[in-house]
Amino acid sequence: MKASFSVGVALLAVACLAGCRTAPVAPKHTAVYESNLQVLAMPSCTAKMEAFCTCYALFADAEGRKFYIGSPGASEDVEYFIASLKEGQMYYLPAAFESFLQEKAGRQKP
Repeated sequence: MKASFSVGVALLAVACLAGCRTAPVAPKHTAVYESNLQVLAMPSCTAKMEAFCTCYALFADAEGRKFYIGSPGASEDVEYFIASLKEGQMYYLPAAFESFLQEKAGRQKP
């Protein structure tokens, strides 16, 4: 009895940890922008950041269409960009990302 309880607890712990390490599964019609080029090429829109996780953010545009920027495999610039944003704020995309990249380039010049 004790062994089966320990195995059950161990399996539950592994399942919980695995869930925390993966991004939510986006419906097939939801756009996901992971790289600098993908974000820069996305259609221009004003969108509200609805949710934030360590490596991705969920946005909704004025028509209510949802999309993600970032993922566990996102570029470093994309991860730093979404970390610089505030949940609940409106952003004009991809212009906000372009500004972020320009500011980053300016900080790196001697």
